[in-house]
Amino acid sequence: MKKPYIKLLGLTIVLIAAGLIVASLKSGRKFKFETSAEDLHRELVDSRFHMDPNTAREIIAKKNGDYVFIDIRNPGEYDNFHIEGAINVPAQRILDDAYIPYLKNNKKKVLYSNESIKADQVRVLLTQYGYHDLYVLQGGANYWKENMLSGDVFKTKAEYDDEKLTFDPEKLKKAN
Repeated sequence: MKKPYIKLLGLTIVLIAAGLIVASLKSGRKFKFETSAEDLHRELVDSRFHMDPNTAREIIAKKNGDYVFIDIRNPGEYDNFHIEGAINVPAQRILDDAYIPYLKNNKKKVLYSNESIKADQVRVLLTQYGYHDLYVLQGGANYWKENMLSGDVFKTKAEYDDEKLTFDPEKLKKAN
């Protein structure tokens, strides 16, 4: 014959487990995302948010102030080479408070990393937090370095040692 306290203990465990499941589902709704998963998938498949390297080259050559290039690679890679006028905001710091006001400006932001995939991931993240006018440079910096590198597009640390926007939000504000 089973003792009644075992049934009570079993029922208590089941109720606690159910409560934890419900609590975890509610905590999953902690952030309100701007775009549904289906819409994000459509955007990733649709190439309108990808910038062709030739278009990017034209924007850079014309010094079009409506665009800003954001290098999301680490500072060492940025120092090695970067697109002229690009700022360095490493992917792991993209949502730091120092950069949030900068991301909210009215400029079109072209994200790039070594390859497009990481920039696509950062673009999706920023889109979910409500940022707009975000584009990804097709092929990333590696493609440019291998296929399109010219002296007027990329700057090296040796050529532009005074360009210190890397990790300096104050200079970043002044540049805008």
